[in-house]
Amino acid sequence: MFGTAILALAFAVATAPATKAEDKPSEAAPAQPAAAPATAQPASAASASVDTQQKLQDLEKEVGILEQEIAALKASSTPAVTNAAYHPDAAVAAVNAPPALPDDAPQKVSLAGLLGPVTLSGFVDAYYGYNPAHPFDNKDGLRFFEADTNAFSFNMAELILDKAPDLTSTGPEARVGYHVSAGYGQAASVVNNSDLLFTDGSNFFIKEAYLSYVAPVGKGLTITVGKFVTNAGAEVIESNANWNYSRSLLFYYAIPFFHFGAKAAYTFNPKWSVNVSLVNGWNNTTISHDPAIVEPVTEPGIASSGLTYGGTVAFTPNAKWSFTENYYAGPVIDQFGAHSKTVNDWKQLSDSIIGYTPTMKWAFQVNGDYGTGPKLYGCEVTCVAETPAMQWWGAAGYAKYTLNAKNNFAVRYEYYGDPDGFTILGAFDPHLHYHVQEVTGTYTWNLTNSLMIRGEYRYDFSSLPIFTRGTTPESRKEQNTALIAFVYSFSSANAK
Repeated sequence: MFGTAILALAFAVATAPATKAEDKPSEAAPAQPAAAPATAQPASAASASVDTQQKLQDLEKEVGILEQEIAALKASSTPAVTNAAYHPDAAVAAVNAPPALPDDAPQKVSLAGLLGPVTLSGFVDAYYGYNPAHPFDNKDGLRFFEADTNAFSFNMAELILDKAPDLTSTGPEARVGYHVSAGYGQAASVVNNSDLLFTDGSNFFIKEAYLSYVAPVGKGLTITVGKFVTNAGAEVIESNANWNYSRSLLFYYAIPFFHFGAKAAYTFNPKWSVNVSLVNGWNNTTISHDPAIVEPVTEPGIASSGLTYGGTVAFTPNAKWSFTENYYAGPVIDQFGAHSKTVNDWKQLSDSIIGYTPTMKWAFQVNGDYGTGPKLYGCEVTCVAETPAMQWWGAAGYAKYTLNAKNNFAVRYEYYGDPDGFTILGAFDPHLHYHVQEVTGTYTWNLTNSLMIRGEYRYDFSSLPIFTRGTTPESRKEQNTALIAFVYSFSSANAK
């Protein structure tokens, strides 16, 4: 309405002078007869002048009416309409902006907003396993987290609270962060049983609990104190973070699960980083020489008798290759039954990981471990070593092919040697020469961003009969298993 008025006013002003100029030619254009009276011309001119004056008065009235209408429109227009008329950019912003809420309207509350800098995440992991050998105890050989078979089983549920150090804020308190993760399930029981202080087999555990501080040294030196998982190995405790669902032999037997102590990490540049640690050994919350704690241990080299030293060097030359070397070494205490004699030997581990990602579709990994442990002793008056240091070693190769964002397939092959029986069955017989291999194929379907479904087949075979069939334990050299797993994960960082 306002625009129409403006156009009418402009048209009226523009056409008024043109009308006056056209009145004269229109009256004079017809040829006058020669015999016309002499008074005809003055009368015609007077009439034209009167008509022109009348038209001007009419136009002035119309202009006055239009001005009144314009004033009324301005008075009744809302600020949004007025702004849009005079400022096109503001009009576009007003149209695209969400509607304003009344002052008393409840504001939308999100989990991320309530937690602030803290992230709450976790997962729930369950599966159904099948073993055609139907072992009487419904346990797959050489397995722990996913050992239960021929039934639905609860692997683990985990909750994680994490606050990363904030280097964008000023003040030393902003550089402090923390991480606490608690779990429940079969995996929790296994990790608890590996710790001398928690051998009751409880299904609840504190997987990690530590404080982190980024010291203002160079690009930032991250110092961590508390309980944390080991740096060794290509696999982790959380199944949804691995390429395969079942864990490798190296994960279960060659390396520790966790450490308790302190570590410091420094990243020199995108290619090089280092990590050093001082911890209470392997899977040890504490170091103790108390016979009440050490004496029940029937496996030499399990309890730490002193601090263990660790170091990690990571090299990533480009986007395709990565190399990581981990090393742990520290004294362990050996307890020898009724003699109540203890001997300190060193337990050492070299763990190497190579990653190669040639394309967006393909990814490969190789993980190798070599460890040495305590000797076997004969103890009478004194203890004398009867064997060299025990050894174990192994290598695992992984390949993963990503079909699309929701589907991928991974395969793993590994060889594990435990010639002294130190890590697999705890027999400590240097003549057994355990050698085990396995092949695993895993298909992963990410049904949603939160729900992962996995189907897996695994074939294990050993140099000695260590697998159970029916009611006969240690009667077979091979084992076939299959499973389907469901893992639901969540994070407050994704909450709206």
